[in-house]
Amino acid sequence: MGFDLRSIKTVDQFDVSIKDPDGNPTGVTFTLAGPTHTVRKANDQAKARKLINEANRSGKVKIPDPADAEAARPKDLAALTLGWSGYEEGGVPVPFSTDAAAALYADPEAKWLADQVDEALGNVQLYTKSGFKN
Repeated sequence: MGFDLRSIKTVDQFDVSIKDPDGNPTGVTFTLAGPTHTVRKANDQAKARKLINEANRSGKVKIPDPADAEAARPKDLAALTLGWSGYEEGGVPVPFSTDAAAALYADPEAKWLADQVDEALGNVQLYTKSGFKN
């Protein structure tokens, strides 16, 4: 018996149920850009272009400084966050914006959240859906 590999589809965007650091559900859901989403593709291509342009200009491949990568992380994660639901501060719903997401990811006390979103963006099981039935 064979398997139809095309029955597994990469989705444009996907939802992640946020858990607290102990693994408990929070009731908050983030919508993230899958690898085929235009926002994510543009983000990935801009990073690649930056490295290529630097190599073309200097004739050397420059390894990005880890401090620069860490400083850029909140903005990078925010660019790939398309929305959220259930997120409140002080009992008041927080409207989604890319700036609000970047501020949240930049908060050192919310590093656990940035780590969780970063991990989700690399989790192939979250951004693929199978039409396969047993």
